[in-house]
Amino acid sequence: MKTQPKVSQWVMMGSGLVTLIFSFLAFYKFGVDGFGSKSYSAWSTDAFFPLSTIPAIFGILVAGAVAAEVFGNMKLPEEILTFNKVQALFVLAFTSAMIMIGFLLVSTTGASKGIGFWFMLLGSLGLVAGTVMELTGAGGGTMGSAGGGSSQAGPTTPF
Repeated sequence: MKTQPKVSQWVMMGSGLVTLIFSFLAFYKFGVDGFGSKSYSAWSTDAFFPLSTIPAIFGILVAGAVAAEVFGNMKLPEEILTFNKVQALFVLAFTSAMIMIGFLLVSTTGASKGIGFWFMLLGSLGLVAGTVMELTGAGGGTMGSAGGGSSQAGPTTPF
């Protein structure tokens, strides 16, 4: 039986996809004066390779897990280590956002942030928003439901 995706699930899937797609565009640009300028994606091994790819990997893990459960009728385990599945997705989303905020706060000499960076930052913040909506039950309504109210019987306890 297929279920209609909730708003929070759409947010998580869309944000994860945005984070992955824009990770292939310019993450940082060096020498922006026009002479010998060079840009690096999050996947370039010449710049910030191991750390800059983690938000994209976590984003597609969150989006893939949600899509598999919603569209693939796949039942994910209820508990992963000591976390329930939504808490585990939140940990991935939060880690992704903190890495991107760390890149935002760091100043690199002679470099500017590219379009890929900004959209990866927005995507990772969207992942956090979607998982928080799912944890609190705020994103319980489907896209086509009137009023966008929660379809659950009562409030959920996130922790």
